[in-house]
Amino acid sequence: MSNIVGLNRRAFIKSAGFTALAGATGVIATGSNQVAAASSSRMAGGKFDFDTPYNRVGTNCSRWDSPPLNYPSGNFRYGMGVATMDFEAAPCITEALEERGKHHVWGYMSSTDSLRDAIVQWNGNRHKLDIDPKSVVISAGVYPGIIAALRAFSPAGSKALMLTPTYDGFQTHCRHTKVLISESQMAYRNGRFEIDWEDLESKMTPDTRSMIVCNPQNPTGNVWTRDELMRIGQMCLERNIIVLSDEIHSDIVRPGHKYVPFASLADKAVVNNSITFNAVSKTFNLAGMKVAYYYTSNPTLLGRINDYHRADLNTLGVVANEAAMRHGADWFDQALAYLHENHTFAETYIKQNIPLIKFHKSEGTYLTWLDVSAAMEKIGAAEMAKAQAKRSPEHYFQDWLVENSGVYLNPGSNYGAGGEGHMRMNLASSRLVLQDVFDAMAGALNKV
Repeated sequence: MSNIVGLNRRAFIKSAGFTALAGATGVIATGSNQVAAASSSRMAGGKFDFDTPYNRVGTNCSRWDSPPLNYPSGNFRYGMGVATMDFEAAPCITEALEERGKHHVWGYMSSTDSLRDAIVQWNGNRHKLDIDPKSVVISAGVYPGIIAALRAFSPAGSKALMLTPTYDGFQTHCRHTKVLISESQMAYRNGRFEIDWEDLESKMTPDTRSMIVCNPQNPTGNVWTRDELMRIGQMCLERNIIVLSDEIHSDIVRPGHKYVPFASLADKAVVNNSITFNAVSKTFNLAGMKVAYYYTSNPTLLGRINDYHRADLNTLGVVANEAAMRHGADWFDQALAYLHENHTFAETYIKQNIPLIKFHKSEGTYLTWLDVSAAMEKIGAAEMAKAQAKRSPEHYFQDWLVENSGVYLNPGSNYGAGGEGHMRMNLASSRLVLQDVFDAMAGALNKV
């Protein structure tokens, strides 16, 4: 690990740069000289070390370095928002990048065939999914892929349907393509967010040309069952609505649940009415490497989306992603087990120590969706949001939490209808850091 190995969590939090220095744009977070020393993250016995905090502060990191810009008083301490993991990358990735770096020429790549083969192999090994390599298109991200699909299938002014609360990036896609957003809000029943099928059907109007499915669902953590996906698919097929399935969190599923690729459904006509978008950027924390892909069994749909798509790839991104898929399975299996334990830790801590928060047990992703409505009511978030002209009561609560505990979460209102009274929290950090985060939240909320 880095040279912060051996520090206990209190020493790390104190010394790892959760402080502030005055900068030209205000007060910005800055890391100590302990940041990112190159090393192997293996411990004895072939186990990877996820417990030792890996300091990302001061490395131009969106999760840790962006939020402090909004809090010049220096209250920000813990970035638990942006969906990236804080773990040191799988050694195979760094080793592959170091090896490629020995060749000091950075011209155009001649082919991405090897990367495409790795994608097919990864899906086959992990999910028993047989993808035709000819149907796979490499993209610079799920974003540009879905945007190309909306341009191909959803004319400006038409509607894209989605189940909410859902990933706020879909709103960006629709604004970018001038497509209207149509929301079908899920209902919370028996500890799970369930589809309101009657409402969903009512939203499938003639001007709805596409439906964006998020599987697993960000932020609620639903891992959709085969029956649920089939019912969605059949409803869309009957109404000429193209299914755009974002499956970027597909590898991160908790025990007792199983990710079902939309492309694996038994009804061939349903599958042919869909396009799947995916990446291992969540799996291996490679978002900055800008590599993703999409595929479909329908060559007509593939041709139409390709007319609007261009992949601007970079050599190191291709190298990193291929190395991860070919050699990183052991690292990820251990990371997945650790993330599951983080969810269990969070659930236990909140239930025992923070009565103003209701914990929702997610089925997938490393995110958790917290019901903070009681806490918001206690501090008068709705009234204070109006008085201070905040975007929403959840945005007021976000600021309140930073100011009183140092913890930064994502406002639930960002995720569409049904996000009221909720916050999204990222649990992909060392459990030592999570302990401090929850201690800080408990200290603030139990005083109100």
